Amino acid sequence: MKRGIQAQLWNGRTFSSGWMTWKSGCFEKVSFEPPSKMQAASLHDLGQSRVMPGFVDTLLHGFGGVDCGEGSVKDLQRMTRALAASGVTTALAGFYPLSNVKLRSAAKRWGKWKSERGTARTRITGWHLEGPFLAPALRGALPRKDLRKPSREHAEKLVKACDGWLQICTLAPELKGSLDVAEVFHAAKVLPSIGHTEAEYRDCISLADHGDCAITHMGNRLPALTAREMGPIGFAMEGKAEWVGVIPDMVHVAPETLRLWAKTPAMKKTLIATSDNLSHAGLVADGFASGGKRLHRSGAVAVDAKGNLGGTLDPLAEMLLRAHREGYLSMADVIRIGCTNPGRFIGDCGSLEAGHRADFVVLEEGDSVGPVWVGGRRVVGA
Repeated sequence: MKRGIQAQLWNGRTFSSGWMTWKSGCFEKVSFEPPSKMQAASLHDLGQSRVMPGFVDTLLHGFGGVDCGEGSVKDLQRMTRALAASGVTTALAGFYPLSNVKLRSAAKRWGKWKSERGTARTRITGWHLEGPFLAPALRGALPRKDLRKPSREHAEKLVKACDGWLQICTLAPELKGSLDVAEVFHAAKVLPSIGHTEAEYRDCISLADHGDCAITHMGNRLPALTAREMGPIGFAMEGKAEWVGVIPDMVHVAPETLRLWAKTPAMKKTLIATSDNLSHAGLVADGFASGGKRLHRSGAVAVDAKGNLGGTLDPLAEMLLRAHREGYLSMADVIRIGCTNPGRFIGDCGSLEAGHRADFVVLEEGDSVGPVWVGGRRVVGA
């Protein structure tokens, strides 16, 4: 079986003639020098096809009709196969605020999902939980009933209920007790992320003084940057957040703002595109329930009966490539914020280099997602 290709590979700046091989799910060699005759004989020749790293999504509540917090093991298998076909090869499963009982139940299902083998599917490396320590007035579409007041005890119970799956947790740093929560998170290697918050700049600085922190979907459910108060946005644009999430659907954030943030020097290595996909992302279904609310599709996003934004319904790859096709992001921007930066957060993916996961996407004409490989295996039958 051939375990390599030659094509136009992304070299970090542009697409260039090259070849790569993989073994045990990881790239073994990536070269931009002509292969020897012996090497070429072992490669699939994709001609002038352009090959880029797989997309990495660090906030995804569901896909293909499946909710990350509610799906059965079979549902989760179906979801991750469909998600892989969309170009997302690694992701964090996103959760609304849930009771600890429901989190423990979800951890068992995801544990069984992880132990199963089968066709190529998106690798889920952990969870991104939005809440429960959030500002009630800024909860947006998130359910109120499972919000909790920040405390060390509540944080410890939350981490335990997630059984090792929790990697990022969104919180409001202005709430009393949030710094105690952050200390618990850091001890458990969970990254606190500022979101659904009324925080001022000084609140963000206080959180950062206690360790690394991120921003969840910047520009949504947090204060705007003004001349008198920079808030979380100014904090991020100064480069003080370790990672900065942004929804690139050009609805949650205007396309001009997306372009500005992608070009902001201090966020060059920290900006991460996140889909904020809901359960029915990737489907044509109009009306559906998510997070306890009735929603319907409006273009790329989901809205409630009053027109309030809920989440998104197009895959991350399509959002970013659409922004590229419409001239707001360069291909380098797309790959940096959609693959490389979040890949550095995960640690072993998001770029075509030896030792990284053999996850990659072939771009079709018109800059759309074509064939996808996850861990060196081609995704089929999605």
